[in-house]
Amino acid sequence: MAAQPTVGIIALQGDCGLHALAFRRAGARVRFIRLPEELAGVQALTIPGGESTTMTLLGYENGLWPAVNEVAQAGTAVLGTCAGIIMLATELREENSGVVPLKLLDIAVARNAYGSQVDSFEATVRLQLAAEPSEVPGVFIRAPAIVSVDAPTQAVGWLDGQPVMARKDKVLGLTFHPEVTGDLTIHRYFLSLLG
Repeated sequence: MAAQPTVGIIALQGDCGLHALAFRRAGARVRFIRLPEELAGVQALTIPGGESTTMTLLGYENGLWPAVNEVAQAGTAVLGTCAGIIMLATELREENSGVVPLKLLDIAVARNAYGSQVDSFEATVRLQLAAEPSEVPGVFIRAPAIVSVDAPTQAVGWLDGQPVMARKDKVLGLTFHPEVTGDLTIHRYFLSLLG
């Protein structure tokens, strides 16, 4: 990993502040990204939770999403949590959502599959990020579900046997919020992908 990488956090809408805090605690610099030109010089990007339809509208209106797709295709690492994994998906199992995903992970997702805001919950997520499995706390807030995972993308995290985290090269998507727990496992792992 680079000596203090800069992580750009897409700050169109949604949960940006806690990701910034987690990445700073994990040893990275943080830059909030709202415009395409602000992507220059970042080694990684985070698409936080929020509302994916609003993110779609704002990010395509100002040209940010095509620029994100371009830097991701060029090898910039990308982490997407909750609404972020919706933006990373190849397929949405919902018609007329208004969301235009970036198609960076070979997954299908269903938005709000775990229920509404009142159905939010915390649970233990089983990870396979190294030879030995591990566990982290996961907070699921109006969470999407991963409906299918196709190669070369791989599931790397599960809740009750169902995939909740997927990875393809340097792109990592989670249906839950690791930033609200104080556990830095996911953020440190993501930074380790930078090489």
